[in-house]
This record gives sequence, structure tokens and C-alpha cells, in this order.
Amino acid sequence: METTSAVHAAAYDMSYYNRSGAAELMDRLAHEVLLMQGPMGSVLMSGEGARDVPAAFWNLAEPETVERVHALYAAAGAEVLLTNTFQASGPALARDGIEQGVDAVNRAAVDCARACRPQLVVGAMGSCGIDWFEQDSPAYREARAAYRGQAYALLRAGVDGLLLETFTSIRELQPAIAGAGDVADGMPLFVSFAVDDDGNLLGDGLTIEAAVIWAERHGASAVGVNCCSLSAATDAVARMTKVARTPVMVRPNAGAPKQDAEGVLSWSERPEDFARAAEAWRSVGAHLVGGCCGTTAVTTAALAEALGA
Repeated sequence: METTSAVHAAAYDMSYYNRSGAAELMDRLAHEVLLMQGPMGSVLMSGEGARDVPAAFWNLAEPETVERVHALYAAAGAEVLLTNTFQASGPALARDGIEQGVDAVNRAAVDCARACRPQLVVGAMGSCGIDWFEQDSPAYREARAAYRGQAYALLRAGVDGLLLETFTSIRELQPAIAGAGDVADGMPLFVSFAVDDDGNLLGDGLTIEAAVIWAERHGASAVGVNCCSLSAATDAVARMTKVARTPVMVRPNAGAPKQDAEGVLSWSERPEDFARAAEAWRSVGAHLVGGCCGTTAVTTAALAEALGA
């Protein structure tokens, strides 16, 4: 049987956690609308010959490039940077053939973000890819341990909070929020879902309202949607703010990518549409906004102007 969070916590040194940064992050979210940077993966993949290079690989192989992407977002007005660690759990690194390990890859990613001297840095965590069917099973425990390991690596490296993003079902989220919660020790733990145009989770069809309530009951410090269409995001924000007791986040994507003859990916970015939507998001109570896959610093700049950031 999986041991309790308290038992897990006793095995970890949490004295390095950035408590002051966490306090600032939550205080500002309570009183301001913060602008988060755009994606890392789609920007890195859009370069010539880079489509098949795992995003996490860049943290150690070419940290200057990762720093430059962060710097562009910061210059465009992003107040919260997001580490290049969406697929940097142990299972994801093994799948992608990255041998340096969870601690090294995640610390390098945090260092790249901190190199821009931002006030706030949040550690990104996506699905680790382990399927499980019973909570008291080896697969569930393996998944929970994978999330726990990445969360601890990010927190020890100095992030101000964690973001579990693009989760498509409660089942997928369960070991993630449990594993991160094992070592969070009061640090902010944000949860963001991927939804369809009806506002239901892509994986299990649960309504966004029900997903928000479940996430908050299981430790989420903020809730939101990401990697959905602009219209879905705008609808979801209005629905989430009616039931959420924590700050609401929104970060839609730029639609499906196109691929040219050389295999280079591109997106139809619409910064002006994001800027108009941001005004609606703010009016209904969103407190953290940004763009997801396919957006760039151009969209971030448009959002900054619209929000007065």
C-alpha cells in the first residue's frame, strides 16, 4: 500500500525550497493578473532539423538557446517564466533517450529560466506516460514515484511553484497530484486541464467544473485550462471562475501545426485575437494568462499590452 505524504516528506530535504518566492507568487496571484510566458517545446521544435529533438534535451545540450527563448518572453512582458521540463520526468527522459537523469535535466532547466533574472519561475510537469488501472498497483506506484521525483528536483532547484499541465482526465492526474503533493510541503501546486470545445476534459469527458472541484479538493493551489482553442478557453474561464476557490489560469494554443516539405513545423499565430480574449478573461476573474503551443513572444507582447503588464 502506498505510504502517506507525511512519510514520504520525511525522506526529503526541503530546506532548499524557495518559500519566499512561493509566498510572492500566491500573493500576487490573489491581487493581480499575471502574464505567463508562452511555450518552450513548440518554439524549440520550429527550428530547422529540430522537429524530432526532445525539448528537455536542450537544457543540457544547448542551454544558451533555452535561455534565449526565456529572455524573449521576459522582454515581451512575461512576469512568470515556465521551465522547459514538460517532458522531463524519469520515464519521459528514458523514452527520449536522455541519459543525464531527472535531477540534472530539471536543475539545468531552472537555471536557464533563472538566468533571465525573473521574479517568478514555475516548474512545468506533464504526463509521465505510465498507464495504470488500480490505485494499489505497481504501475500506479511507479507513476506516483516518477512525478514525486521530478517535483522534488524542480523544488530543490528553486522554483516558486509547480504546474501540472495538459492533463486530460482525472485518472491521468491522480498519481501526478499525489506524487507532487508528497514533496510539495506547502509549495504552490497548480493544475491545468486540456479541454474540448464543449469544456469537457479530452480524456474522460468530465466537465471543467467537476475537474476544478476535484483538483482543489486534492491540493491544487490554482486551476485552469491550457492547450485548447481560444473559444474553448474563453468559455471555460467564465465557467471555472464560478466554482473555483483558487486562482484561475488560462493558456490556449494557436491551433494545429502545419509541416513544410523540410519537416519544419509552423503555427498560425494570432496575437491580436489573444489580446482581445485576454480582456474577457480578466473581466470574468482570471488571474494567470498566457499562450500555449504555437504561440511565441509576439503573442506574449500582445497580451502584455492588453493587460497593461
